[in-house]
Amino acid sequence: MIELMFVLVIVGILMAVALPSYQKQVAKSRRSDAISALSAIAQAQERMRSNRSNYLSVLDDLKLGLNNGLSPGGHYQLSLSGVGDPPSYSFGFIAKAQAVSGSPQAHDSDCAQMSVEMSGGNLKYQAQDSAGNDSKSKCWPS
Repeated sequence: MIELMFVLVIVGILMAVALPSYQKQVAKSRRSDAISALSAIAQAQERMRSNRSNYLSVLDDLKLGLNNGLSPGGHYQLSLSGVGDPPSYSFGFIAKAQAVSGSPQAHDSDCAQMSVEMSGGNLKYQAQDSAGNDSKSKCWPS
C-alpha cells in the first residue's frame, strides 16, 4: 500500500508539472489557426488591391470560405477594418483575430488578440495578451 501511495504521489507531482506545460504547447499550436487565417486575408487583400484602387471592407467579399467570420479551426473571430483616422481602405487595412470565448483558445492569455496591419505598403504583425500588453514576440514566429 505504501508503495502504491508513493507511486500516486510521484504521478501527481509529474502531472502538476507537465499538465500546464502541455496545455501551453497546445494553445501555442492553435495559434497557427489565427496565423493562417490572417495570412490568407492579407494575401487575398493584396490580390484584390492589384485589381482595384482600394482594399475590400467585407471579409466575405474575399471569398476565403470563412464560416461567419471564424478562422478555419473555429478558435478565432476574424474582423476587418481600415487604417487611419477616419478609417479608410484606400491606405490599408487591419485584420484581427480575437480568441472566441467558449473556445479552448480563450484561455491563451499570451495571445488573446493577433492582427496584421497593412499601412502604406508595409505589413506589420501585432499581438496583445489578455492584459492588452504587446506580445508580438510570443505570438508570431520570427
